[in-house]
Amino acid sequence: MTADRLNDMPKRLLRPLKRWTGRLLWGGRIREELFIWFLRRHYESLFKRLWQLNKTRPHFTYHRLAWFLFGFGAKQMHPYQLFRAFYTAEVLRPTDIVLDLGCGDGFFTKHFLGSQCAQIDAIDIDAAAIRNAKRENQGRNVAYYLADAVKDPFPRSTYDVIVWNSAIGHFSASDSKIVLEKIRTALSPQGIFVGSESLGREGHDHLQLFESAPDLAAVLNGQFANVWTKTLQYCVFNTKFVRNEAYWRCANSSARLTESNWSQLNSCS
Repeated sequence: MTADRLNDMPKRLLRPLKRWTGRLLWGGRIREELFIWFLRRHYESLFKRLWQLNKTRPHFTYHRLAWFLFGFGAKQMHPYQLFRAFYTAEVLRPTDIVLDLGCGDGFFTKHFLGSQCAQIDAIDIDAAAIRNAKRENQGRNVAYYLADAVKDPFPRSTYDVIVWNSAIGHFSASDSKIVLEKIRTALSPQGIFVGSESLGREGHDHLQLFESAPDLAAVLNGQFANVWTKTLQYCVFNTKFVRNEAYWRCANSSARLTESNWSQLNSCS
C-alpha cells in the first residue's frame, strides 16, 4: 500500500461514518415526508389565518409561505407570479446601488436583489412588514426602512436601479405621480427603473386601475423618455382566475435598456 493511500484512508473511513450519522440524526425518506406533512399543515393553516379568517387582510405577501406551497403544497402554485422577481434581478449589476419601494417581507429584496448588487435600501410603510423583513430577510448589503414613499425622502439621493413591484395601483393617481417624480430625480443618468402591476379590475384595495399595458405606459411616459413594457397572463394558484400582469423598464438613457431583450410571453395552464 502506497503512502498516499495510507494518508487517504482516514478520509475514506470517515465518509461512510458521516453518511450514516447524518441518516440517523436527520432520517431518510419517511422522516422527510413526515416533516413536510407538518410544515404543509402549518403553512396551510397560516394561509387561512392570514387571508381567509382575518378581518383585515395583510398588506404584504408572506413569501416564505408562498415558496413552501410552490414546492410542497397539496395544490399547485404556478411560478408565473414570481416572474417579477426574476425580471427585476436580471437587470442588476454587481456595482449597483438599488432602492426597493414597497419591499414587503423582504424576501425578494434579499434573495433576488441583494445577491445581485452592491447595496440595496428597502422601504415599506407597513411596520409589520419591516419587522418581518428585519427578522427573516436581513442581509449584509440590505438595509430596511419604515418610510412613506410619498411623504418621506429616500434614504439616498441617487440610485442606479429603482424597483417598484406590484404597488403603483395601491397609490392614488396624484400620489403615484409624486413618487414617480421622486424616482426620476433620484435615478442616476444611466439608471433604470423597473416594476410591475396587475391589469384590469383586480384588488379590492386598489386606488387606481390600468386596463392595459399602454394605459400604464402612458403614466410612465410622463416621467421617462424610454419606456418598455411586456405582459404576462397566468392563472393564480390552482384557480381559474386569470391575472394579466404588466412589467416595465424605464430610463432616460436607452443604453441600459438594450442590454436585455424581452419577448412577449402569455401562458395560462
